[in-house]
Amino acid sequence: MLFRLLLGLLCLFPSLASAQVQERSYGLEAGLHQGGRRISAGASVPFLQLERQDSIESGRGGYTVGLLFESRAGKIGFTAGLRYLTTGYGFAETFADGPGFGTDFETEVRAQYLEIPFELNFHQDITERDRVSFMLGVGANVHLGTVTEETTIIEGVRQEPRRVEDDGTEGFRPLVVSLNTGMAYDRKLGDNFAVKVQPYFRFFLQGNLQQDFSAFNRNYFQTGVRLVFKRLVF
Repeated sequence: MLFRLLLGLLCLFPSLASAQVQERSYGLEAGLHQGGRRISAGASVPFLQLERQDSIESGRGGYTVGLLFESRAGKIGFTAGLRYLTTGYGFAETFADGPGFGTDFETEVRAQYLEIPFELNFHQDITERDRVSFMLGVGANVHLGTVTEETTIIEGVRQEPRRVEDDGTEGFRPLVVSLNTGMAYDRKLGDNFAVKVQPYFRFFLQGNLQQDFSAFNRNYFQTGVRLVFKRLVF
């Protein structure tokens, strides 16, 4: 349904562009986000085990950088380009004797993706230089790699972390589709430049693993703010 909506709006874009003055731009983007995940598992995993795993995990912060192309015709436009992003999660296992006693474990998981977005923007001008917009789109996220750091804590003393890099045998999904949405404030700095601030939300529609029958699977999501510096071309 989402893809049909985006396709239908895209089909309307050429007719709108012919009747409006078109604004185009190339931009550099950087942003920070707080990452999270929705955990799931197959029927072979007991619900209590899934619930326990969910209770000990938490999301991690990350960042994104990218190169973008934006086009606008009247109140409708689109964004395309490339984004590099990091996301992940972590968890700590503290046993019944309490932290600092016995042996505890901490695990940090960092995933890297290259996103190819296509996002529709719905614009509203406030003044000649100030604009706001609503964004709705999708992204194709190519998995670049996942690194896991496992740290053992013995009697309160942290040991040297064990670093495990994805070697292609973990079954990570190579391509994950995401739903992207957000709001933006856009300020023209002159005739040739503009800056945009965009709070956004991205949700991965598929789990990070190719299967979820015997292992925990996680749908990543991020909530953050992006800053885009744009060079306007007309």
